[in-house]
Amino acid sequence: MKRRSRLLSATAAVIAALVVATPAAAAPAATGDIRPYAIVESGEYHLDVDYSGGALTLDLKQWTGSDDLSPASTLLRLLPSSARTVPSGSQWACLGPAGATVYIAPQAQDPNLLWLGWNAVDVPAAQGPVRMELVGFEGPPGSWFTIYNTQALGTPSFKLNTYGGFGCPVSVWPSGLTAGTYGVANWAFSHQGNYSLKFRATAQNGAGATSGIVTYTFHVG
Repeated sequence: MKRRSRLLSATAAVIAALVVATPAAAAPAATGDIRPYAIVESGEYHLDVDYSGGALTLDLKQWTGSDDLSPASTLLRLLPSSARTVPSGSQWACLGPAGATVYIAPQAQDPNLLWLGWNAVDVPAAQGPVRMELVGFEGPPGSWFTIYNTQALGTPSFKLNTYGGFGCPVSVWPSGLTAGTYGVANWAFSHQGNYSLKFRATAQNGAGATSGIVTYTFHVG
């Protein structure tokens, strides 16, 4: 019985190591400009809102490339080197307890880490602004996630947040995404492990086109 338990534990450890360290075998390529399965851990990628033929879609744009990635077949990874410490001060209370470790895809570009943002460049002004909602969150026990900008004086402005502190949760992006624009932000995760984030984009003018719910998958660590 002990031998079987040790064998199962060893097998589970090997599988976990492979999932984290080794890109999975390529899934069948999707049609159009959507690339096959990929694990990305550096470079600039945007949560991408597209509008065409009266339909709104959400995917993942590789900013320096010509292709879009399918969120369903892409794993976004924050490396252990993305670890940062939550500063002290009341303005940082919604990032987590002061002194806690968080893992951040930073607003300022670092060539060794993911650089994440949003993109509504292809949404006509007549359809915007775009209502961006975080409609689902799954992560390690006790974990939280937030997107925030840091202003010139270092004051954070939280856009979406699942942290349970008083007044911290934000499920709808304030004022929405301005049509025809893009930007970058800090994407912060509190624990190492796997995360599933479910977003929905809705055009607030025109016919009110919506993307439906689209899931983005992250691994931290």
